[in-house]
Amino acid sequence: MALSTLKGQDWQTLWLKAVLFQDTLVGRDKCMRFAQYCARCLSGLIDSSVAQQVLVNLAMARKALRFGRQVRWAHDMREVYLNERDPFNLVTTLLEMGSFLVYCCIDHACFAQRVNLLPLGPKKTDLLDRFAEVFWVTEVVPALMREVRAYFNGGGAKENSQAWIDRRARAKLLIFKLLCDLPCSYYFVQPLAWRNKRVHKAWCGALGAAASAVSIQMTWPRSVSLEK
Repeated sequence: MALSTLKGQDWQTLWLKAVLFQDTLVGRDKCMRFAQYCARCLSGLIDSSVAQQVLVNLAMARKALRFGRQVRWAHDMREVYLNERDPFNLVTTLLEMGSFLVYCCIDHACFAQRVNLLPLGPKKTDLLDRFAEVFWVTEVVPALMREVRAYFNGGGAKENSQAWIDRRARAKLLIFKLLCDLPCSYYFVQPLAWRNKRVHKAWCGALGAAASAVSIQMTWPRSVSLEK
């Protein structure tokens, strides 16, 4: 009876955490990203038209989720500028966040093209898409530099302190994620014909899914209240 009750509470806790996670824009976006990259991988591995359609529709849906993200990102950049005291962290974080802000602006143009508000031919559409992804590269590289440094210095905390241990653990996860994201960003700046090759879709999908899984794990709620 006790074991059965414990299992029930565990499932209820997991359920409530999933509710909290999915009730946020970040949670929905990360889950959609995971499914999108799994579909990309499958479309490369087995050449599935269903997986390709899932991929295309999720990519479009995630573009809609980015509407207005620049407002929040500009606020966060201001907070970093005002409060970050480490010059290296300041520069790399602002480069990371600024790149994402610019990426979102260009991605809105990509969305307009998809719904025929911005009439572009196939060649110009491909160039626009690839230009947007350049800012993913400039987002990933400074973030990776910052996290590698944080792994070695523990974010400036006292060595072997809890803050030092926690910062290194976070840096380790982010380094893994960013090392998966970097090849994916390289994939997206390549010409469409190169990106459509099955082998490239497969490895990009696998790496993107791995990065997404880490993101989900890092932002998953740590505790919930089971009070009625």
